[in-house]
Amino acid sequence: MKKRIIIISIVLVLLGVGLGIYIYEKNKFVLEIEISDNLNIEFGQEFNLKDLIISSNGIFEDKIVKYYELGEKEEVLTYKDTHDKTRTYDIKVNVVDETNPFILSGSSVTGYVGEETNLLSGVICADYVSNNVKCYVEGEYDINQIGSYPLQYIAEDESGNSISKGFTFNVVQKPKTTKSTYTAPTYTPFSEIYNTHKNDNTMVGIDISKWQEDVDFNKVKNAGAEFVIIRLGVFNDGELGMDVRYEEYIQKAYEAGLKIGLYFYSEASTEQEVLDSVNYIVENIHYPLDLPIAYDWEDWSNYNSYHISLYEFNRLGYLFMDKIRENGYDSIIYGSTNYFRNMWDMKDIPVWVAQYYKEVTYEGKYSMWQLTSSAKIDGIKGAVDVDILYLD
Repeated sequence: MKKRIIIISIVLVLLGVGLGIYIYEKNKFVLEIEISDNLNIEFGQEFNLKDLIISSNGIFEDKIVKYYELGEKEEVLTYKDTHDKTRTYDIKVNVVDETNPFILSGSSVTGYVGEETNLLSGVICADYVSNNVKCYVEGEYDINQIGSYPLQYIAEDESGNSISKGFTFNVVQKPKTTKSTYTAPTYTPFSEIYNTHKNDNTMVGIDISKWQEDVDFNKVKNAGAEFVIIRLGVFNDGELGMDVRYEEYIQKAYEAGLKIGLYFYSEASTEQEVLDSVNYIVENIHYPLDLPIAYDWEDWSNYNSYHISLYEFNRLGYLFMDKIRENGYDSIIYGSTNYFRNMWDMKDIPVWVAQYYKEVTYEGKYSMWQLTSSAKIDGIKGAVDVDILYLD
């Protein structure tokens, strides 16, 4: 009896082992895969990791990534084997910066014989990734000799990418000084702008700061202005400050029945500076707003000294807008056509574009247009900016 039981047990074990082997062999899968030799992914660019697979006997799922930090990254891809079982595959990629920086400058510079000229004044050397871009001039010239000298601006980022841009340095004789004569400024009447641009889809208004000094807001409204954008304050040289006319202006504009928006001049280059600025703004709003709060960053002549990448510069602008919205206000970015084209990585966000021309040539979307800084309106002694707000 015991012998029979032992034999049966052995048979059952063998059957179990055989069944296990059969199931294992039936479901056994060995991944065959060929991966691209180039595992570099550009900083800030959307990429499907599945595209790194040249061939495989597994069916891989899409995995879209976008990295904002350089260096090696570990990822896990998901795929189906030939038995429709879900499996994973580990892969390492390298996030790199292989895009050249860029140079924003004119095509020529003029200097006077015998007087050294800062050839980098007003030149922007920027990179989407690098905070520190080396910017310098190559070429030879003689400041003591009149002539036109072909030179090159060079920009080099921290990843070793570089670009050059040619320009001409014109050395000329300094003109003799002559007695200056006063030329009275010319203004464009607000009524002329209003009659040209007012329709069912627009509102016409002004933007002001302390430089407008005394403002009679009732006269401004009676002259046709429908709104006013008031400078609340600034972040300048590391300090927050209120426009000395802000509290007076916003109270009187509110009492006059004008629609009101605000703008804030900023030189922020860190996240904390942006957050502090937003808190400062929100703490100093004591009247209801009808229009957005604008982020006004325009210290372009000193941009190189900020040591900030274009990615970080844009991130801070969008952070400002996001935090303003989180506090219940609309937000907008102010800038000129030139810098919207070259410095801002524009998304589908509200834009207040400044272009002193008969029309806007900026190709992107915009909801406000500052079309002049030399208008004249009843209620303000000197010149004032005029803006068109588009309702649709």
